Amino acid sequence: MSNLNSFMNLAKLRYPKKSHRKIIQYPEKSKELAEFMDIILGDGGINNDWQLTITVNGDADKDYAIYVKKLAKELFNIDAATQRRKETKALVLRFSSMNLLDFLVSKGAVRGNKIKQCIDIPKWICKRASYERAFVRGLVDTDGCLYTHDHNVHGKKYNNLGFCFASCSKNLMRSVSRIFKKNGIKPHITRNMKMLYLYSIGAIESYLDIFGTSNPRIGNKYSIWKGA
Repeated sequence: MSNLNSFMNLAKLRYPKKSHRKIIQYPEKSKELAEFMDIILGDGGINNDWQLTITVNGDADKDYAIYVKKLAKELFNIDAATQRRKETKALVLRFSSMNLLDFLVSKGAVRGNKIKQCIDIPKWICKRASYERAFVRGLVDTDGCLYTHDHNVHGKKYNNLGFCFASCSKNLMRSVSRIFKKNGIKPHITRNMKMLYLYSIGAIESYLDIFGTSNPRIGNKYSIWKGA
């Protein structure tokens, strides 16, 4: 208790307008928590002592932003403030809670530059396959996409579906590749270790069947391609 009081007094001195800790709900380890952790390692950032930000495309991912806010509410009983950056398409979700940040860091999130700290999948997530799948789903939902590309073969036009996941963390890329292979999916990684592709429709459909998606942008892209 004395340590907590000392910490609270320090917080009051450093941040006089943030002199109390917001009460949050502390969830047990779960697929939902694993998915939220990967959203943080994908589009999230902890750049001060009291706030987590998650930045998404305000146009393409506006429905996904609603899902992320709902997930955080269910996990931590905390609401997000939203801000649309006028000069860009960015939509920023801000979660203000020192207790939340401390909890997330204890589960594997990092403060500051994620790439310089060589982020990777937290060890507790790697102990259960369902957690790994939920984690990868969140990563792809934030830093991945489905895309279509046209090409001609003997005068006949084909419209193919592609899958891409991007990350500047080599550790994270290796871990995602390992989990894909573990689930029977063959990924193709570029030489600079920043892009992962699935080229065959079979691999993409296996990904959607095994991992799923919580982002309507990805699910809708597949449905439109399939219908066409």
